[in-house]
Amino acid sequence: MKRLTILISTLLCLPFQIANGQVGQAFELNITNPLTFIQAMDNLNASASGQANNPQVFLRASLANGEMGSTHNIAVVYDSFSSMDVNRTRNATSQDWANFLSIVNDISTPVAEYVFSSTGIDSGNASVVTSANPYILFIQLQVNDPTAYAVASRKLMSSGNNGNIYAHLYQIRGGGPNGPSHIVTQTANSLDDLLGASPNPGFDEFLEEVSGIRTVLGTGVYQQIMAWE
Repeated sequence: MKRLTILISTLLCLPFQIANGQVGQAFELNITNPLTFIQAMDNLNASASGQANNPQVFLRASLANGEMGSTHNIAVVYDSFSSMDVNRTRNATSQDWANFLSIVNDISTPVAEYVFSSTGIDSGNASVVTSANPYILFIQLQVNDPTAYAVASRKLMSSGNNGNIYAHLYQIRGGGPNGPSHIVTQTANSLDDLLGASPNPGFDEFLEEVSGIRTVLGTGVYQQIMAWE
């Protein structure tokens, strides 16, 4: 069974995920005991190692995991890849980190993991999301013309017709040959805001523009349940 050995290089601490210019790692996990996982994260965050680290960590629980197939999603967000390097080095010799892994390896199984970075393309209305427990729709994409897709996405997201949904486009590295090259996140305070809203009036035009350059690999709806910093 694959274990959370790659998590050893990044995870630690955090609050709320709507920042621009983010980089980090995302982990899709099947967690059998969420309360124990949260307690282990709390203990890690309160430890000397946790206090010395600087990422933000967001735990989301699945409402409808679709093709993503995981019970939980974790995002570990840094302000730069150099900050990620510092944490990887520190965690490699941390007893606090080793204690954390000894617990979570017994109650979780990785489904997928990848490195992400913001493209800088978003809807520009992050302030509409005020809930500490927002809902997030993940859309995993395989894009074969990133430049054209970025142009179309920027036009759609910057139209000002996004309602109470904050949208953001991320580039994915390490997704594997059949994994995503990009992920779009749509974040809102409630399920009604996220799933009940009328489509952006420019969405049909957007679909025409990207119909030959991108494939939707999967979708999933999650709710953020914890954040550490």
